[in-house]
Amino acid sequence: MGLYETPDYTVSYKENEFEIREYSDFYIVEYQNERDQFSDNGFGTLFKYISQDNQENQKIKMTIPVFEEIRAEGQSMAFVVPSANWNNIPRPNDPSLKIKKFEKGIFAVIRYSGTSGEMKERKMMGHLEIWMAANGYRKSSNFMLAFYNPPFMPPMFRRNEIMVRVTKDGIGGD
Repeated sequence: MGLYETPDYTVSYKENEFEIREYSDFYIVEYQNERDQFSDNGFGTLFKYISQDNQENQKIKMTIPVFEEIRAEGQSMAFVVPSANWNNIPRPNDPSLKIKKFEKGIFAVIRYSGTSGEMKERKMMGHLEIWMAANGYRKSSNFMLAFYNPPFMPPMFRRNEIMVRVTKDGIGGD
Protein backbone atom coordinates (compact mmCIF):
# COMPACT_ATOMS: atom_id res chain seq x y z
CA MET A 1 0.00 0.00 0.00
CA GLY A 2 3.02 2.28 0.02
CA LEU A 3 2.26 3.25 -3.59
CA TYR A 4 -0.57 5.58 -2.64
CA GLU A 5 -0.66 8.53 -0.28
CA THR A 6 -3.14 8.39 2.62
CA PRO A 7 -4.26 11.11 5.05
CA ASP A 8 -2.07 11.52 8.15
CA TYR A 9 -3.43 10.18 11.41
CA THR A 10 -2.23 8.76 14.69
CA VAL A 11 -3.86 5.89 16.55
CA SER A 12 -4.46 6.75 20.20
CA TYR A 13 -6.30 3.54 21.10
CA LYS A 14 -6.75 0.14 19.45
CA GLU A 15 -8.92 -2.79 20.48
CA ASN A 16 -9.31 -5.65 18.01
CA GLU A 17 -10.85 -4.16 14.82
CA PHE A 18 -11.65 -0.82 16.53
CA GLU A 19 -9.42 2.27 16.66
CA ILE A 20 -9.57 5.83 17.89
CA ARG A 21 -7.64 8.01 15.44
CA GLU A 22 -6.66 11.63 15.35
CA TYR A 23 -6.60 12.91 11.77
CA SER A 24 -4.73 16.01 10.64
CA ASP A 25 -6.35 18.45 8.22
CA PHE A 26 -6.35 17.39 4.56
CA TYR A 27 -8.23 18.26 1.39
CA ILE A 28 -10.75 16.27 -0.58
CA VAL A 29 -12.55 16.64 -3.89
CA GLU A 30 -16.13 15.62 -3.23
CA TYR A 31 -18.79 14.45 -5.68
CA GLN A 32 -22.29 15.39 -4.65
CA ASN A 33 -25.13 15.48 -7.15
CA GLU A 34 -28.79 15.73 -6.11
CA ARG A 35 -29.78 13.86 -9.30
CA ASP A 36 -27.39 11.02 -8.31
CA GLN A 37 -28.15 10.63 -4.60
CA PHE A 38 -26.16 7.43 -4.16
CA SER A 39 -23.10 8.58 -6.14
CA ASP A 40 -23.46 5.95 -8.85
CA ASN A 41 -21.47 8.23 -11.17
CA GLY A 42 -19.16 9.50 -8.42
CA PHE A 43 -16.14 7.32 -9.01
CA GLY A 44 -16.09 7.92 -12.78
CA THR A 45 -16.50 11.68 -12.34
CA LEU A 46 -13.73 11.83 -9.73
CA PHE A 47 -11.46 9.62 -11.84
CA LYS A 48 -11.92 11.93 -14.84
CA TYR A 49 -11.04 14.89 -12.57
CA ILE A 50 -7.69 13.36 -11.52
CA SER A 51 -7.07 12.26 -15.14
CA GLN A 52 -6.81 15.90 -16.28
CA ASP A 53 -10.52 16.84 -16.51
CA ASN A 54 -9.94 19.95 -14.43
CA GLN A 55 -9.46 23.64 -15.26
CA GLU A 56 -5.68 23.34 -15.09
CA ASN A 57 -5.72 20.21 -17.31
CA GLN A 58 -3.42 18.64 -14.70
CA LYS A 59 -3.06 14.93 -13.93
CA ILE A 60 -3.31 14.26 -10.20
CA LYS A 61 -1.93 11.19 -8.40
CA MET A 62 -4.39 8.62 -7.09
CA THR A 63 -4.66 8.43 -3.29
CA ILE A 64 -6.43 6.14 -0.84
CA PRO A 65 -8.95 5.72 0.60
CA VAL A 66 -11.98 6.67 -1.45
CA PHE A 67 -14.53 8.07 1.03
CA GLU A 68 -18.29 7.80 0.91
CA GLU A 69 -20.26 9.84 3.44
CA ILE A 70 -23.66 8.40 4.42
CA ARG A 71 -26.20 11.25 4.54
CA ALA A 72 -29.95 11.33 5.16
CA GLU A 73 -30.50 12.35 1.53
CA GLY A 74 -28.08 9.80 0.04
CA GLN A 75 -24.31 9.72 -0.09
CA SER A 76 -21.39 11.66 -1.41
CA MET A 77 -18.05 10.30 -2.62
CA ALA A 78 -14.62 11.89 -2.29
CA PHE A 79 -11.00 11.46 -3.30
CA VAL A 80 -8.19 12.71 -1.06
CA VAL A 81 -6.09 15.45 -2.67
CA PRO A 82 -2.36 14.57 -2.62
CA SER A 83 -0.42 16.85 -0.24
CA ALA A 84 1.78 18.02 -3.14
CA ASN A 85 -1.31 19.75 -4.60
CA TRP A 86 -2.61 21.46 -1.45
CA ASN A 87 -1.18 24.89 -2.35
CA ASN A 88 -2.66 24.77 -5.85
CA ILE A 89 -5.56 22.31 -6.06
CA PRO A 90 -6.81 22.06 -9.66
CA ARG A 91 -10.33 23.47 -9.97
CA PRO A 92 -12.95 20.98 -11.15
CA ASN A 93 -14.68 21.42 -14.51
CA ASP A 94 -17.68 19.38 -13.35
CA PRO A 95 -20.10 21.40 -11.17
CA SER A 96 -20.88 18.30 -9.07
CA LEU A 97 -17.29 18.35 -7.73
CA LYS A 98 -16.24 20.61 -4.86
CA ILE A 99 -12.88 21.10 -3.14
CA LYS A 100 -13.26 20.88 0.64
CA LYS A 101 -11.02 20.91 3.66
CA PHE A 102 -11.43 17.80 5.81
CA GLU A 103 -11.03 19.25 9.29
CA LYS A 104 -8.76 17.54 11.81
CA GLY A 105 -10.46 15.59 14.53
CA ILE A 106 -10.94 12.43 16.54
CA PHE A 107 -12.61 9.46 14.80
CA ALA A 108 -13.79 6.04 15.87
CA VAL A 109 -13.03 3.44 13.20
CA ILE A 110 -13.94 -0.19 12.55
CA ARG A 111 -11.85 -2.10 10.02
CA TYR A 112 -13.08 -5.11 8.06
CA SER A 113 -12.19 -7.14 4.98
CA GLY A 114 -14.18 -8.72 2.19
CA THR A 115 -16.72 -7.15 -0.07
CA SER A 116 -18.70 -4.25 1.29
CA GLY A 117 -22.42 -3.88 0.70
CA GLU A 118 -25.31 -2.14 2.43
CA MET A 119 -26.13 -5.07 4.78
CA LYS A 120 -22.51 -5.55 5.86
CA GLU A 121 -21.99 -1.78 6.23
CA ARG A 122 -25.08 -1.44 8.45
CA LYS A 123 -23.88 -4.39 10.56
CA MET A 124 -20.42 -2.80 10.96
CA MET A 125 -21.96 0.59 11.84
CA GLY A 126 -23.99 -1.17 14.53
CA HIS A 127 -20.87 -2.85 15.96
CA LEU A 128 -19.05 0.50 15.93
CA GLU A 129 -21.95 2.27 17.70
CA ILE A 130 -22.07 -0.41 20.42
CA TRP A 131 -18.30 -0.22 20.91
CA MET A 132 -18.37 3.60 21.03
CA ALA A 133 -21.15 3.62 23.66
CA ALA A 134 -19.29 1.06 25.78
CA ASN A 135 -16.16 3.24 25.64
CA GLY A 136 -17.78 6.62 26.28
CA TYR A 137 -17.71 8.07 22.75
CA ARG A 138 -20.52 9.93 21.06
CA LYS A 139 -21.05 10.28 17.33
CA SER A 140 -20.70 13.88 16.08
CA SER A 141 -20.84 13.42 12.29
CA ASN A 142 -22.26 11.18 9.61
CA PHE A 143 -20.72 7.76 9.10
CA MET A 144 -18.08 7.57 6.37
CA LEU A 145 -17.02 4.50 4.43
CA ALA A 146 -13.36 4.23 3.45
CA PHE A 147 -12.27 1.88 0.65
CA TYR A 148 -8.57 1.19 0.11
CA ASN A 149 -8.47 -1.33 -2.73
CA PRO A 150 -9.44 -1.63 -6.39
CA PRO A 151 -12.40 -3.89 -7.24
CA PHE A 152 -10.13 -6.60 -8.70
CA MET A 153 -8.45 -7.18 -5.29
CA PRO A 154 -9.52 -10.58 -3.89
CA PRO A 155 -12.12 -9.92 -1.16
CA MET A 156 -10.13 -11.52 1.67
CA PHE A 157 -7.30 -9.02 1.08
CA ARG A 158 -9.48 -5.90 0.90
CA ARG A 159 -9.27 -3.19 3.52
CA ASN A 160 -12.54 -1.43 4.28
CA GLU A 161 -13.33 0.90 7.15
CA ILE A 162 -16.25 2.77 8.61
CA MET A 163 -15.39 5.87 10.55
CA VAL A 164 -17.23 8.62 12.40
CA ARG A 165 -16.13 11.83 14.12
CA VAL A 166 -16.56 11.47 17.89
CA THR A 167 -16.44 13.31 21.18
CA LYS A 168 -15.57 11.62 24.46
CA ASP A 169 -18.22 11.80 27.18
CA GLY A 170 -17.20 14.39 29.74
CA ILE A 171 -14.60 15.99 27.43
CA GLY A 172 -15.59 18.91 25.25
CA GLY A 173 -18.95 18.99 23.51
CA ASP A 174 -20.59 18.90 20.14
